[in-house]
Amino acid sequence: MHRHHLFELLLHDDDELAELLGSLVSERTTIHEWPLSCVQRIRTESGSSYIYKVQAPPTLEADFYGRARSALLVSARVIEAEGTTTAMIMEEVDAPRLNDNHLEETEAIAIASDLLEQIAEIEGELPAMVDICTEERWASYIRSVLDDIRALIREGSFHQVDLELVNCLSRWSESPSLKNAIHSRSGYVHADLKAENVLVTPKGYLVLDWQRPIRGPVALDCATLLISLGIDPTRHVSLGIVQLYHFLQIAWYAQAARRWVPHGKPWFDGIIKSISSELARLQQEG
Repeated sequence: MHRHHLFELLLHDDDELAELLGSLVSERTTIHEWPLSCVQRIRTESGSSYIYKVQAPPTLEADFYGRARSALLVSARVIEAEGTTTAMIMEEVDAPRLNDNHLEETEAIAIASDLLEQIAEIEGELPAMVDICTEERWASYIRSVLDDIRALIREGSFHQVDLELVNCLSRWSESPSLKNAIHSRSGYVHADLKAENVLVTPKGYLVLDWQRPIRGPVALDCATLLISLGIDPTRHVSLGIVQLYHFLQIAWYAQAARRWVPHGKPWFDGIIKSISSELARLQQEG
């Protein structure tokens, strides 16, 4: 194995992949990389093509694929890795992504509904990064997130986000509309159901990137999909769901800043400030 040239990720060497795949590697191309993951296309001399994905915490994807059974999923195999790094070899599916197609709003809503039902039918004891299915669990979770933000302010890492804004976030997290969202239909939530993560095949949809699924209001996935397609989600899901969506975005950026990608703190500071402005707007509408 070798260390990624930029990030703290351990990748398998070509010889190791050849042994796993049963054929020499003829081509290896990086598709995506950032501090917590690297995705590569692997072509072999036998003519086969695979997706090789290496991830650092926090991720549940390897565990998810080891437990889940569903026609929504590409075939994947978890391979041995060192330390906290996880690695998978996945089939490469030659199919367009949902965002490659022009969709009418009614089509997007129908697809979102279909995907939510299929996600609900995934079999297996599925792992979840967090459970926010009750008011008590949501309150506990958001308290820990706001504690992270306060710590980042105290250490001097955050400047655009201040304690006054944290107090506002705390109040907004208890709004009636958001609490109503928590009481809506709950279940397994992909939590990153963007159109780019949905492949459209002749046999149906395939959903990628199950890194940080949660348990919570399932309409969150609908909101995520619509936002990724440039559609105003408030026309189709409750205001509280959209508020919750933005809070979960803030949560991820705050946790990443404090624990996972500390050198990105200035960027996370700015984006949390921006999302908070959107939450302020939604709060006024509510």
